[in-house]
Amino acid sequence: MNVQLKDCFPTPLYSSYLDIDTNIYIKKVYEEESKSKGRRRSNTGWQSLDLDVKQYKELFDKINPHIIEYYKIFNCSAELHMSNAWFNINRYKDMNSSHHHASSAVCGILYFKVPDNSGDIGFENPNPFIGSTWIQGTTDDTLNKYNAETIYYKSEEKLLILFPGYLRHVVRPNMSNEDRISMAFNTNVFFKGDFNEPRKL
Repeated sequence: MNVQLKDCFPTPLYSSYLDIDTNIYIKKVYEEESKSKGRRRSNTGWQSLDLDVKQYKELFDKINPHIIEYYKIFNCSAELHMSNAWFNINRYKDMNSSHHHASSAVCGILYFKVPDNSGDIGFENPNPFIGSTWIQGTTDDTLNKYNAETIYYKSEEKLLILFPGYLRHVVRPNMSNEDRISMAFNTNVFFKGDFNEPRKL
C-alpha cells in the first residue's frame, strides 16, 4: 500500500539567537520609557511609540538577514521593508492578549531580558474550528502541531522569533518580580515601481 502524509497548509516559524549585548538595548528601552507614556494595543504593560529604526541600524543589520532568509520560503516576488518597530516592558502580571498583525507580512520579536516565569509567547492555530474538532479528544500529553489550539514557545534572552503577520499570538502574564523586556517589529511588502517606493531590507 502506497501511503503519503503531507502537510497541507503549514505555518512556518523561524528562530535564531543573535550575538548582541542585551545590556545596551535594555538601557535604551528605559531611556525611551522615560520620554513617553507609551501606548496601549494588546498589552497591559508599557509599549513604546514607533522607534526611529535608523537609530538602531547596528541591531537591524543583524536582524535583517534572518528576515530575508525566512521570507525565501514564501517564494514571493515582492520585496520587504521595515514598517515599524517598538519596545515592550512587561512588569508583574503584565501580558498581551490574543492579536495579530494582519497588514504585515513578516513580524518578529527579539528578547533582551527574560526573567524566569516572566511569560512565554503562544501562537494560536490558524484553523478557527480546531477547538470544536480534534481538541475534544486530546490531553496535555497528546497535543501536537496538528491538534493544539495554542503552541507556546519559551522566551529567552537574545532569541529572535519570526512569524507571518496573520498568525494570532498571545503572551502569558509575567509572574516574576522583574521586568521582561523585548522589541517587536513589522515588515510590509512592496513591488518595484510602487509610488514612494521604500528602501528594501
